[in-house]
Amino acid sequence: MLTLSEALKAGQLQEFIAQEEARCVGPVPRADFDALTAALVKAPQSEDQTSHSSSDDSLTGKKTRQGTGPCAER
Repeated sequence: MLTLSEALKAGQLQEFIAQEEARCVGPVPRADFDALTAALVKAPQSEDQTSHSSSDDSLTGKKTRQGTGPCAER
């Protein structure tokens, strides 16, 4: 069985396609593909952005200890 990764590396994409079609694996519906890729693909961040919120101590808001909130497992 040829994987997609192996087929791409070896230049055997047509063989991979034939293999998967023989297994009755067809194309994915476009709407499903778009929904899945939208959830996975994100635009790259610019250099001045961070991947998390700032840790400024002056922020206000309710702080809850882990495991004590309304959704904590009992």
